[in-house]
Amino acid sequence: MVAVAFLLIVLAILLTAAVLPLWRQPRDAPEPEDARAERGPEPTTLEGALAAQLISGEIGAAQYRVAVARLAARDEERNPMSVPDA
Repeated sequence: MVAVAFLLIVLAILLTAAVLPLWRQPRDAPEPEDARAERGPEPTTLEGALAAQLISGEIGAAQYRVAVARLAARDEERNPMSVPDA
């Protein structure tokens, strides 16, 4: 009897551990009003938009790094920095 109870407890724990990571919040659910107010203003720069996308999970870390590297290369091409003479 004790062995059956122990087996059921272990089975319940394993089942919970297997299902819990799959349980996710729906992303399309409407956002509560107070959460929108806490979020703050929308980003006004490309860097801010990329950071917001990274935080919200729309893009991954690798995509963020590539986008920022391309942005830095574009800025360097458009506005090259010059080293002052010593």
